[in-house]
Amino acid sequence: MFNKRHKKGSVILEVLIAIGLSAFFFSAIAGLMMASNKSMESLYSSQKAIWRAQEGLGALQSMSFDDLSTTENGLVTYSNVSDAWSLGSGTENFDDGQSREIVISEVERDNACLIVEAGGTVDPDTYQLESTVYWTGSTGAVHNRSLQSLVVNWEDSQGECFRPTDAGGIDLDWSGGYWGGSKQLRGVWIINNTTRDITITKMTIWWDRPASKLQQIFAIGTKVWSDSGPGTPLGLQSSGVLIDTLDATIPAGFTDDTHKIQFTQAMEGSTLIISFEFADGSILITDPFTP
Repeated sequence: MFNKRHKKGSVILEVLIAIGLSAFFFSAIAGLMMASNKSMESLYSSQKAIWRAQEGLGALQSMSFDDLSTTENGLVTYSNVSDAWSLGSGTENFDDGQSREIVISEVERDNACLIVEAGGTVDPDTYQLESTVYWTGSTGAVHNRSLQSLVVNWEDSQGECFRPTDAGGIDLDWSGGYWGGSKQLRGVWIINNTTRDITITKMTIWWDRPASKLQQIFAIGTKVWSDSGPGTPLGLQSSGVLIDTLDATIPAGFTDDTHKIQFTQAMEGSTLIISFEFADGSILITDPFTP
C-alpha cells in the first residue's frame, strides 16, 4: 500500500517537475525570441539610417559647389522636373519616425594648405558635408548614424590651395593651323579658361625642316620675339632653342590667335611641336602637328 502511494507521489512529482521545466524552457524561448526580434528591429533601423545618411551625402556631392552654402540645419530635396537635388532649410522627417539633417561647414587650412581645427584661414574652395539620421529606439534611447565628406571646388577654385597652374588653365587648339604665304604659321589658338590673366614668358618650337630658321613670333596681338628683338636670343634660331619672349598676357576667359610664327623658308608639310612657358613656371606642350 505504501509502495503504491509512494509511486503515485513520485509520478506526480515528476509531472510537476516536467511542467516546471517546460514552463522555464518556453519562457526562455519566448525571451530569446523577443530579444531576437528587438535585435532585428534595431539592426533594420540602423541599416535604414545608414542608407538614408548615404543618400543625403550623395545628394550633396552631386550638387554644384556654387549651389552649396553653410548650414547647421538643412535638408535635400529631389526634383523630378530638373532631375537634380537642391539644398533647403529644416529637418526631413520620414514616416517610420526617422529624421535626417544636413550640416555644411566651412573648412580652415594653414599656410601649408592642411586642414586645421582652428587658427587657420577659411578655405573658400572646401566644405565639410555631414548627413545624419536620428531615430528613437524601443527603449526610448535616441540613436543616430552620421556620414561625413569633403567637397572641393576643383573647377573654379578661388583660393591658393587648389589654384591650377597657369598651364592647367590654358587650352591650345592647333587643329585649324595653316601656312600663310608658305612661311607663316597661323590659326593656332590660345584659350584662357580661368578667371585670371595668364602670361606667356617663354616659347620653344621644334620643326623637321633644318634649313629653315625661326624669324618672328607674334602672340596676343603683338610681336613677342624676332631675330632683331624684342626678346632673346637675337638672330635667326634653329629648332629647339628656348626663346625668352616679351611677356604676353592672355586676359581671363580670352581666346586669341598666335597671329603668326614666321620662318625663313617655306614650311608646308612640316611637322611642329610648340612649348609655352608661363609666369608661374608651368609648361604646356602641343602634340606634334602638321598644319
